[in-house]
Parts: sequence; structure tokens; C-alpha cells
Amino acid sequence: MVRAVVVGLLSVLLLVVGLPSALAGNEEFGRTWARDRQLRPSCHDYRYQYKVKSPEHEWHLETFLIDPDKKQVGSGELHFNSDPARGASTFRLCRNVTEAGRFKIRGKLTYGSDQTVVWIKPGFFRLRRAS
Repeated sequence: MVRAVVVGLLSVLLLVVGLPSALAGNEEFGRTWARDRQLRPSCHDYRYQYKVKSPEHEWHLETFLIDPDKKQVGSGELHFNSDPARGASTFRLCRNVTEAGRFKIRGKLTYGSDQTVVWIKPGFFRLRRAS
């Protein structure tokens, strides 16, 4: 009984302590970034940049745009066959449904024949409404 409680508490502790570092992302494998911008009228593409440092030739990067309310509002895919290891892409946002504030760009890198998955260092940027 005591052993089960200790194992349960230890599992919870590992989840709580280990989770933030896993979500933080690893710059060793790459990163994403974008500059602060003004939220323009109507719908527009907003550019972001990425850098992949895969230990293997074959890689696939999925990007996710997270809004100030922590909701995913965009995504993208980059692949070693068609995209450079360092480059730029865009997310399309429409002003009438987009809140101004601080956004996060997360990147999930999958590489190699065994499909190893790592989260790269996220980027942050602000979109401001025109004054």
C-alpha cells in the first residue's frame, strides 16, 4: 500500500517537474522566431523564421501558432525534400477574429528512420492593433 502511494506520488512529481522542461523546447535541434508586427486590416500572411538542426538528413518540422489565449490558431509543415534547413514561412491571420497580444510559435521536429520526435525552442512575437 505504502509502495503504491510512493510510486503514485513520484509519478505525479516527475510529470509536474519534467513537463515544463519538455514543453520549453530544445535549441540544440532548432528554433522558431518572428518580429513584432502590427495586426493589419483584413486577412494577411505573417512571416516567421525557423532553423532546423537535425542530427539526420531526413527531417520534418511541424509548426503551431498559439494565440494569447493559449489556443492553436495556425500550423505549418516543412520537409527536408522541399524546404531548406533554415528559412521562412507564414501563418495567415484575419484581424476580425485575431486578438492582439503575445503569440508563441512551437515546432515539433521529427527526424531519422526511427521517427525521433523533439520540440525545438519556441519563438515569441507580439501583434498590436493600430492605434
